[in-house]
Amino acid sequence: MIGRFIGDKRGNYALLTVVTMVPLMGAVALAVDFTELVREKQETLNALDAAGVATAQQIVSGASDADAKAYAKQFFEANLRHVSPANTTLTVTLPNNNAGGGTLVLDASLKYHPYFLPAAAMLLGGTAGDHVVNVSARSEIRLKNTLEVALVLDNSGSMSTLGSGTGQKRIDLLKAAAKQLVKTLALQAQQMKQISKPVQFSLVPFSASVNVGPTHDGDSWMDQDGISPVQHENFDWTTMSVSDVPTAPFGDRREGRCSEPLRASTHDDFRAYA
Repeated sequence: MIGRFIGDKRGNYALLTVVTMVPLMGAVALAVDFTELVREKQETLNALDAAGVATAQQIVSGASDADAKAYAKQFFEANLRHVSPANTTLTVTLPNNNAGGGTLVLDASLKYHPYFLPAAAMLLGGTAGDHVVNVSARSEIRLKNTLEVALVLDNSGSMSTLGSGTGQKRIDLLKAAAKQLVKTLALQAQQMKQISKPVQFSLVPFSASVNVGPTHDGDSWMDQDGISPVQHENFDWTTMSVSDVPTAPFGDRREGRCSEPLRASTHDDFRAYA
């Protein structure tokens, strides 16, 4: 009888189930807590991003530091959805309102109170106190800086002709359009009180070309090899020669003149006369 009792394997499934029930239920409980933690963290981050964008607009529109911080807190808490505002803390770092631009930084901390972690800790020999999980998030918003506008305006002779259907000269129409653009942007810039110089204008008049000065002859944006299709529109290389230049300081002809036609490769030779 004793031998049969020892060799009897009936009921092993129920016994193993009871033994493994504790770790199985613990794993399920921790999975629930972790899923809830990720959800609350994501909702906090979403609210933080929304508050950052909204607060940046308020700052650019001229809101004071106190109003901007209060608005950020209100907007942040209103978008927390299922997260309790009592479990969050918001810190707002404003840029220098006098300098303009800068970065608006919002930091949020979340205190997550798990459902099953205290019980799991107690089963593992720990205490059953309040186990708080601290989560932090940050959002940075780059604010607007000074807008620089360059007006490249044609003042060639063709601008003296009348514009089609207007009865006004093209140059007069151009002046009116440029003034309207400057006025419109200036009015909009007055709302950006966070920046001392919201917009700056420069004027580049031209007729056939714009003189960028000899200091840029070696810059990378210069067409030094004559690749551009409009590189030669102002020159007829078949009729020009190096002898048209006062001196020819290149190759073995530094002391004399050269009558060979100019090529695009002679660009470097003209740098001496820039």
